[in-house]
Amino acid sequence: MLLGDVSILVIEDVNAMRAQIKMLLKNFGFRKVAVCEDAAQASAILDTESFQLVLCDWHLGTVSGLEFLQYVRTHATHKDLGFIMVTAECTRDRVLDAIKSGVDDYLVKPLTPGQIQDKVYGVLLKRQVL
Repeated sequence: MLLGDVSILVIEDVNAMRAQIKMLLKNFGFRKVAVCEDAAQASAILDTESFQLVLCDWHLGTVSGLEFLQYVRTHATHKDLGFIMVTAECTRDRVLDAIKSGVDDYLVKPLTPGQIQDKVYGVLLKRQVL
């Protein structure tokens, strides 16, 4: 699959961060980038569109990014999606919780373009999307 054909869903409750991540992904060559601000919107989008990768913030409001990850991993249609947690939560327990729940990788804020690019490409290669 070519970069331009990969579909990525960004779930981030902070508008500026959502826009920044989307812009960076577009600059890396990904043309199909959808964004939403919470787990409810993300669930609705996942039910209607196909994605290869999710970048999800830990703190989303009523449903956390970890809870959304657990939902994705137990949902037959979505369980094989690449999933990167994006958060300032970098304590050992939080990272272990995410790993136990099936996260593919973890990005710690503040983010750099290089970190985002490395993690996104890494997960897509691991999942044999690229």
